[in-house]
Parts: sequence; structure tokens; C-alpha cells
Amino acid sequence: MSAATLSYDDIVWACTNLCDLLEYENEALANHDPRTVRDLADNKAALARIYEQAVAPMADEPELAEALESEQKDELLGLGHRLKTLVEENARRIKAEMEAYQMLMDAVVNAVKNTTVSTVTYGPGGHFEGHATGEQNSMSFNQTL
Repeated sequence: MSAATLSYDDIVWACTNLCDLLEYENEALANHDPRTVRDLADNKAALARIYEQAVAPMADEPELAEALESEQKDELLGLGHRLKTLVEENARRIKAEMEAYQMLMDAVVNAVKNTTVSTVTYGPGGHFEGHATGEQNSMSFNQTL
């Protein structure tokens, strides 16, 4: 006989709270609000661990689910479907945000690379001359002189 037990209330609590948090995070991602997403990260990780621990006995011994009432099974199936949908949406939104930031950074890098920099160098007479060669020459000026 197995010593493992399935805590229906723990699973429902963890799944419901994780779903609510994911809905909130998905809204923050849709609004391009990285501060809120960052603020939710620790709670999201903690709720995911609690959920994982709550369902672990059922994953190890699927027959534990047979002890549940049919209404409980139906509720868990509904919550599981809701969680799956929210996790998939969350993954898509996070991936899209990361790709958008990468595209922005690539555009900035390319713009900087493609911009012709006017440089100043010394000419034959000891005077500064401007050149648009693309070479990255530099000049410094000591303001204490």
C-alpha cells in the first residue's frame, strides 16, 4: 500500500493562484511592462514549485487520482486546461518580447555601424582636419590647459 496522498485542496489553491498570476503577467507583457514582469518572477517561481509539489504524488502514482470525486476530477481537469492555456500564452508573449528587444538592439547596433563618423585628425600644417572616412580616430581635449 502507498503512503503517498493527494491533497486536492493544495492542488486547487496552487493552480488557481498560478493561473491568476499568469493572467496578470500576460497582461503586463501585452502592455510592455517589464517592471511588473520582473516583480512577479519570485512569486511565479514559488507558486510553480508549490504546484509541482502538490501534483508530484499523482505523477508518481496516477491511481491516487481515482480516489477523487468526479466533481473534483472535473475541476482539476478544468484548472489544468486553464493553466496549460495560460502557460502557452505566457511563453509566446515572453518570446515575442525577447525577440522585439533583440530586434531593437540589432537595429541600434547596425545604425551605429552604418553611421559615418566624422573624425578629426592633424593635417600637414598641424591643424585639425575633418574627415568622413569611417575610420574611428579620436581626439581628446584637456580642459585644464
